[in-house]
Amino acid sequence: MIEGKEVSSAGQLRYGMVGGGEGSFIGDVHRKAIAMDGLAQLVAGCFSIDYEDTIRTAKKLGVTDDRVYKDYEEMAERESSREDCIDFVSICTPNVTHYPIAKRFLEANINVVCEKPLTVDESEAEELSRLAQEKKLLFAVAYAYSGNAMVKHAREMIQRGEIGEIRVVMGEYAQDWLATRLEDTGNMQASWRTDPSQTGKSNCVGDIGSHI
Repeated sequence: MIEGKEVSSAGQLRYGMVGGGEGSFIGDVHRKAIAMDGLAQLVAGCFSIDYEDTIRTAKKLGVTDDRVYKDYEEMAERESSREDCIDFVSICTPNVTHYPIAKRFLEANINVVCEKPLTVDESEAEELSRLAQEKKLLFAVAYAYSGNAMVKHAREMIQRGEIGEIRVVMGEYAQDWLATRLEDTGNMQASWRTDPSQTGKSNCVGDIGSHI
């Protein structure tokens, strides 16, 4: 149960996804991760700004026609009015879109799971935090590596004092897939990730860099 809502008859939560259409990387990652424990089922979505892409993706994922939406605004409005409304939305879109999408679903009283970075501006993040608290909604950000076994082990070692006082931390998250200009080849991932208007002022630091 989430905030007083009953789960489906199958004992699962219902969720929707914004983004994650054809050519998406993180959308498929979210779907696989959510499916691991069988506690939630994808029932609704607006998977792309290209509606034909959304339709094709929905068919592949088994989402019924009545819960396939042209944009996130329509999705939030219509889902919030359904008796079997989604319990949460998973946001898997380019960085700069996280804020308006998350805000719209919070305003529609729908819990949110958002891919990182939460927003590209601190004031927007603070606004979303206040809104979620005011409405008593759950709001999660997918900093998945915080649950990595090595990270947990390192934390436990530090807490036990096994390595003494921490004076400096050095880390690296090596990536080489953009060593060549893949954005010039039609690669969708490269196209938005190398565009500051879509990644935000932090560019790769807010996205890939947030892992380290």
